[in-house]
Amino acid sequence: MSWARLQRTCSLVGGVIAAALAGCDRSPSVADCGEHLGGVWESADGSARWHILDGGARVEAYPLVRELPAVPPGTQTAPSRLELRRTGREVSGSVVRRWHLLAHICVVRAPARIRGCAEDRLSLTLGDTGTPNWITCVSPDRPPTTQMLRRTWP
Repeated sequence: MSWARLQRTCSLVGGVIAAALAGCDRSPSVADCGEHLGGVWESADGSARWHILDGGARVEAYPLVRELPAVPPGTQTAPSRLELRRTGREVSGSVVRRWHLLAHICVVRAPARIRGCAEDRLSLTLGDTGTPNWITCVSPDRPPTTQMLRRTWP
């Protein structure tokens, strides 16, 4: 193959790749919470980052940053996870965290809700899953926290 022909071929292949990449939208826009929410969502300061798996009626999310609460001596805790259900444009359910104290295990559940979905932004409100009462496996009643997130991938 001649040098000129090799250059034309590489230019053509490079142009096709550039056109294909330009056609790929790495951040599909979300107009409301009834649309597909799958992907990585992050707060502006990076303190909250969630990988959301959207299965239609069932939505799950897992933290991608260390978000463990303070752990009292002798206890261990697992990262939280979100177990949500979609009904139309409403996405709500529970934030779940597992706690261990010696051989005792508590699975703590608190309310969780996704709302305000627009332009690849959403609001995630989470109830507290802090250290539970080891008899009832219920966390103290503290106000929920709200995280403002934007989709960073895909």
